[in-house]
Formats: sequence, structure tokens, C-alpha cells
Amino acid sequence: MKIIIPQQVIDCISKIGNRTKQESGYKVYACLVIMSKRKNKHGYFPVPSSYLEKVNKRHKSILITLQEASIIKPFTRIEQHPELLFESVEKKFYNVSKGICMKYKFLINIKQGIIRDIDLDSNRKFRWFSLIENSINELGYFGKITRDTFGRRVHHPVIPIYKEDLKNKGLAIIDAKCSQPKLLLNIMKEKKIIDKNYEEAFETDFYTYLVQKLNLVDRKEAKDLFMYFLNSSGYVPNYKIHILFPITSKFIKSLKNKNYKDASSYLQRIESKIWIDDLLENIPSDFAIPVHDSLIVKNNEANNILKYCKNKYPNIDFTISLI
Repeated sequence: MKIIIPQQVIDCISKIGNRTKQESGYKVYACLVIMSKRKNKHGYFPVPSSYLEKVNKRHKSILITLQEASIIKPFTRIEQHPELLFESVEKKFYNVSKGICMKYKFLINIKQGIIRDIDLDSNRKFRWFSLIENSINELGYFGKITRDTFGRRVHHPVIPIYKEDLKNKGLAIIDAKCSQPKLLLNIMKEKKIIDKNYEEAFETDFYTYLVQKLNLVDRKEAKDLFMYFLNSSGYVPNYKIHILFPITSKFIKSLKNKNYKDASSYLQRIESKIWIDDLLENIPSDFAIPVHDSLIVKNNEANNILKYCKNKYPNIDFTISLI
């Protein structure tokens, strides 16, 4: 990847150690440039530590060096001093339990400097990457395999065409019934947050429950409503969903306290950890292709892989169907 390196960055990184550490410094800087595409109106952008760790496990020292050189600035807020009643302190703000990571902004112009080619393809060292590459190649497809920074979802050439192009080719798909609603329920249970109505909705079918309780037309309208409920900045087509799920509504609102997109990013990241970093990375097969919250597998292996998924995550309602 070609990245513009300003002179201030070159001067800073040239002082941080040997050539290996300097290369790591440029990689961390390149990651910051990529993440800056998601900056808010104040110039701050999220920087997940898990993302940087894949580039360099000692990224914290590099971040500190860039801060000391006034190249980046962390997002902070004023809080009450933990010991002195009438004093306050400035602290970096992040919340791991809510999926709110550290945010930074650039204090320099990052669009002027020397263009340098930085190798950031850290995904190649993982089994899931080679598994996808070999699987799509086996089907006759070639192209880039990438992972986004918003929800850590994996993208590849087969995703937009698999429903039509892979029909009747001896493949099946394993996915999760009501994936994001159930994922949200599981997260709330882990945090001891109880919403009786929301839990009741899964005793039959979540979307059918919404149709019945909110007098909706069909499951599609129910799915669309839930996506607004989870991902929008506030507007939902039917406000009664907030009344139906009051505790869930407050929890989602807490995830959006800095940016309404944080809730969507948070759930997608947890979803990706399950499907990519765990299920796909450790799958008992040499063939598997992910499609966000599902896996394309071979028919003759599908039942064994379904059993593997259920054993790992008994709180997810996995389903299987032929393509």
C-alpha cells in the first residue's frame, strides 16, 4: 500500500531504534492513516488496539513516540480526580466493555510528503486467510481478500455472486438464525442485563414476534425495523419498539453515546471474532468460505461442521441449507 509520509513522521521514526523498529513505526503510522478515513467532525478517528496488534505487538511505544512528537493527539476528557474532591484530571477515554476504543487525530498535514510503499498484509499469516484463498481458487475465482476496519468483516470476490453462481455445485451454507438480534441478546446476558420481553421474543421466532406485537406487515418489515433500532442515529419507523424493549433500547443507546455507528461497529466486531477468528480459523476442514455471519462449506462435510459450530457456540441458533 502506498502511503504519503510527511517529513515530521520521517524525522520522528528515524529516532526510534534500529531498521526493524523503524519499519514497524511506518506500519503503525500507515494504520493510523487508514483509520483516519473514519474521522468525525472534530478530526478524531477510532484506533482499535486489536488492529494495531496484528501489525506490531509493541505498537503502544510507537504511539507514545508519535504523540510526543506532536504528530497525533489522543482523545481525552476531563474527569473528577479519584482522590482530590475539588480537582479534576484529563484522561484518555475508551471503554472496552462497550467496544469504545481509543481515538486519535492528526496534528499535522498528512497529505504532503514522500510516497512510500508499506506492506500491511498481516492477514496472510492466519489460517483463515489461506483457507479462503485456497477455497475460492478451487472454485475458479481469484481476487483480493480484505478485512475492513469498521466491523472487521472479511470481503472477497465470491460474496456478491455466490447465491447465483454457486447453485447446484455441491455446496451448503451454515448461518445463524436472527443473527444480530440473538448476538445482542447474548451480549446482554453476559453483562447481566435483563429485558424480559426481548428474551421472550426468542422463544418462538424473533421477527415473527415483532410482527405480532407491533402489528407489522411481514418479517421483512420486522427485519428493517430492527436494523433501524440497532443502527440508526435515532429515527425508527415504529417508535413502539422502544416501549416493547425498554432495557434493550437503553443498552443500545449507551453504545451510541459518542457516535451512532458505534453500536453497529461493536456488534460486527464481536460477530467477526466468532465467525472469522474462531470458527473459520479452527474449522475441521480444508474448504470454507465466509459470508459475514455464515460459512459456505461442501455438502459432504456440512453436518460435521454444523456439529462443530453448535458445540463451540450452543447459544447461537445455527441453521444449514443447500445453495
